[in-house]
Amino acid sequence: MKAGVITFHSAHNFGATLQTWALQKVLKNYNIEASVINYHPGIIDDLYNPLKGKYGIEKKIAGIKLRYQNPKSLERDHNYISFIRNNFKLLGDYTAYEELEAAGLDLDAYIVGSDQVWNSEHIGGFDPAYFLDFVKPGPLKFSYAASIGRDYILPIYHDNIRNSLKSFTAISVREKSAKKPVKKLAGKEVDVVLDPTLLLPREEYEEIKTTPYIKDKYIFVYMIEHNPDVVTFANKVSTATGLPIVQRRPNKIFKNEIASCYTSAPGDFLGLIENAEYVITNSFHGTVFSIIYETPFISMLHSNTGSRTVDLLKSLNMESHLLYNTDDFTDFLQFRIDNPEKLRKKILELRQFSLLFLLDALKNNDRQKIVACPTQIRKHECYGCYACKEICPANAIIMEEDAEGFRYPVVDEEKCINCGVCNKACIRKTSHKIEYQEDYPKVYAVMNKQEEVRMKSSSGAIFPELAKYVIEEKKGYVVGVKYDKDMKVVFSIADNMEDVKAFYGSKYVKSDIEGIFPKVKQFLNDNRTVLYSGLPCECAALRSYLKKDYENLFICEILCHAAPSPKVFKKYLDYLNKKFHSKVVNLTFRNKSTGWLIHKCSMVIEFENGKILSVNARKNNYFRAFLNDYISRPSCSSCEYTFNNRAGDITVGDFWGIIDSDPSMFDDKGVSLITINDDKGSKMWDNIKDNFICKESDMAKAFKKNHNKPSSFKLERLELFDRLDKAPIDNLLKKYNDLKN
Repeated sequence: MKAGVITFHSAHNFGATLQTWALQKVLKNYNIEASVINYHPGIIDDLYNPLKGKYGIEKKIAGIKLRYQNPKSLERDHNYISFIRNNFKLLGDYTAYEELEAAGLDLDAYIVGSDQVWNSEHIGGFDPAYFLDFVKPGPLKFSYAASIGRDYILPIYHDNIRNSLKSFTAISVREKSAKKPVKKLAGKEVDVVLDPTLLLPREEYEEIKTTPYIKDKYIFVYMIEHNPDVVTFANKVSTATGLPIVQRRPNKIFKNEIASCYTSAPGDFLGLIENAEYVITNSFHGTVFSIIYETPFISMLHSNTGSRTVDLLKSLNMESHLLYNTDDFTDFLQFRIDNPEKLRKKILELRQFSLLFLLDALKNNDRQKIVACPTQIRKHECYGCYACKEICPANAIIMEEDAEGFRYPVVDEEKCINCGVCNKACIRKTSHKIEYQEDYPKVYAVMNKQEEVRMKSSSGAIFPELAKYVIEEKKGYVVGVKYDKDMKVVFSIADNMEDVKAFYGSKYVKSDIEGIFPKVKQFLNDNRTVLYSGLPCECAALRSYLKKDYENLFICEILCHAAPSPKVFKKYLDYLNKKFHSKVVNLTFRNKSTGWLIHKCSMVIEFENGKILSVNARKNNYFRAFLNDYISRPSCSSCEYTFNNRAGDITVGDFWGIIDSDPSMFDDKGVSLITINDDKGSKMWDNIKDNFICKESDMAKAFKKNHNKPSSFKLERLELFDRLDKAPIDNLLKKYNDLKN
């Protein structure tokens, strides 16, 4: 793929140049043939031209005004131009929009951003180049981390911007404050992403970093906007520490100043930040690179662009590094980065989301698109829970499988009566989470007293006792998940314990729930007792579909790691069928004959010809992809049903970490975690608790090793699904198996 970036690449400013380099580098890292579209209008160039703008020196001779070259500005100009020519793959040479429009560029994708490319003050009003108006219909058009420089857009430019953004396939901005005004004009979703410089770890910058020779230890003062408070504060810090100052400006303005980086190239700037004892800055990128190099720093805000620094530091929980008033400074600890490891982890989380946006936009993935039904949620938010489909009174919604194998709602416009019922049923709109009353949740570690029963279950065997009570005592029905004759994972209903056995054990696949909700409702209306067992989103969906509580309904929610793709599972089964010349008729993901813990349990595969294959589950290619969140439904990365956000009357799962919190309960044969979430759940538990060895616990212990937040959306996931139909499935899964590689 060929992609072109249009931004302020020619501005002789460390931040502008480095953000361009970083975005180009990231694109290349993901095998995108990236170019920087060499559009440099006079309004930008003139600012930095040694013979023009603020850098030229004017002298009057015999009444004639002459301009001559400022040596420092000339050197600065030379160093920047050399850096740009040596490090950017420039495409064309355009100084006016008309030239760019006439060029007829032929690329697959066009990206505008980052920097303040949508700031009307910087681009002289409205420049159609920075809104990609020169691009002919067909290629992808999107913004990455574009900035408007403020929290509003001047009304005079609204119509132009609105028209330009219509053809954008994706939009992202750099500051939270820009999201609302841009979204209002675009009429589509707008994401907030990181500045490109934060998409790369510090190691990547070694390619361009240089280290200016400065013998002494120093304080680096990077002041974009002249601010007397910065000068005063820096002088105080210099006096207190005895450290001299290196600064940006051409003229000496600090008491103990030993050098200026005014003529330095961008690589020198990186070296100066890395080697400084302290950084004092009112620059956004001065702050960014202090964070990247983990150099102790203080940020004093720029009068016009300080909001972006505030947004960044808030997102990283580093607001303590902001100094609004010099009188507020009391301790040098304010400079210190307290927990670098925690900071790196947080940056990785934010970086992953931003890279995901970028790669999604480049592949034109439909993850960000609105689902094709009136709920108007984005596709990556959709749980595929069937609530909207099943509740539709006009049967206007069907669930269609996408390229990844997950089902999403699609509306038949001819049948739709615009009643809005599906929108009300959407569990992204109303989550139907349990509202805890006093004394809830109650938390226990439990294991079935009958070892034979426990060994057939994934953990402590709570579900068999619940099912037995409902079927034998209440003469009711049990809803669970099983393999059908084709090894498809489906919801089913049982009215006897023999059929219930098919529900035992974990099935690490997103199950087909088609038609179950109406059947459950009919049983309930017929006053039959129903035990419904499912993933949290599926439990919430049933509640939403039913619209009211039923005394004869008991909901058992299964703790969920994530829901893998049925398509990947089917491909893996097809691979096994072919390799072993027989059809797979059963698959136990976690057989406990070799131990309950993940690193011990076995994955047992049974074939039609009687052959049984047993492998270490943790190292298996499919199982490993599941554990690493490479094959999960996109919605799992924004799941609202984790930790104490529950949808069932009770919640059951493995009590991971019990060996540490209560070794007396650990025998490596399975221990369940159960949380009792309401009175109905308490009644359910009271009817079966005598069948268990049970110890009270708490949420902190229960979720110390359990899934307590949404699954991470991994970039490897994008790569894997992109190759899903192009490579043999086991080879593909093995490529992403970190234990085998």
